[in-house]
Amino acid sequence: MKSVSESNKRMTKIPSKLHPDYQDEFFLNLDKILVPIGGRPFECTGLELAFYISHEYGAKLDLLHIGTDPGRNIDGYLKKLHKFEVEHDLITLKKPHVSKAIVDYWKKNRHDLVIMSGKRRPTIFDKMTIPSISNSVIPLIETEVLQIFPPTMQKDSDKLKNIAVLLPYSKRDPFLLRWASAIAAPQKGAKVKVYHIEQVPGTVPLSGAAQEKIIKKEKNAFKKYIEEYEQVFGQIIKPSFILGHGVLPALESIFLKDEPDLVIIGRTKERNFWQKISKCLSSKIRDKLLNPGVCIHHMSG
Repeated sequence: MKSVSESNKRMTKIPSKLHPDYQDEFFLNLDKILVPIGGRPFECTGLELAFYISHEYGAKLDLLHIGTDPGRNIDGYLKKLHKFEVEHDLITLKKPHVSKAIVDYWKKNRHDLVIMSGKRRPTIFDKMTIPSISNSVIPLIETEVLQIFPPTMQKDSDKLKNIAVLLPYSKRDPFLLRWASAIAAPQKGAKVKVYHIEQVPGTVPLSGAAQEKIIKKEKNAFKKYIEEYEQVFGQIIKPSFILGHGVLPALESIFLKDEPDLVIIGRTKERNFWQKISKCLSSKIRDKLLNPGVCIHHMSG
């Protein structure tokens, strides 16, 4: 049987530059956030998250409703804006095409961040019968976008206190970590836990792989990676280095024991036809992990 060193040619590599300057500049200049709302119950998770981020960075919220009445479902959340002392406007526009109206409003005002609530559509039938406004809008927005999917099962609390972040070692990692920090900061007792899942070939037992030199080296590098982040931003996070034969099976096993309220993952915007029709890892996680809420960060550029 081959060892991990011989079998796995896809070992992840930690980026040499953890904190590119443009990312710091983005957060320092996070002044305006656009949150389209339709008045649906599933949007409440996205509103909660928007309040935490705007509170942490002092950003103004534009709550945009295309129609006549955003509905009663968000009334309680609108009252929380006063509690969080968040500057905000509720804008209602009568337009025939919702997606186009959202994109046009963003182009006119150029918000630094857009937060879109989405409804899970795990089957082909769902995708054919349930229209997705967020999927129509996101490819046309030229800035950072957070797409929020609420948990499918009602929880005892609607708080987002236990936050999991999946780090693939990419240039978006500092974004994911800082979104988690912004959501946790206003909440007393909130916790952030960071996971890196190292995929091991199916022919290699996980128990044996843990003793391989290359795996131990990766684990130590991950620990150092997190320590560097903590030194730069002063955020205490709990890292977890996981071995698995696949990302989804590993996550399912982890979250059975330690289920978070929100999982934050990254996704690159589709650039061609094949990327648009293929199902990326973030979409698989969104559709498979139904109990926690899912926050997908779509990186601009």
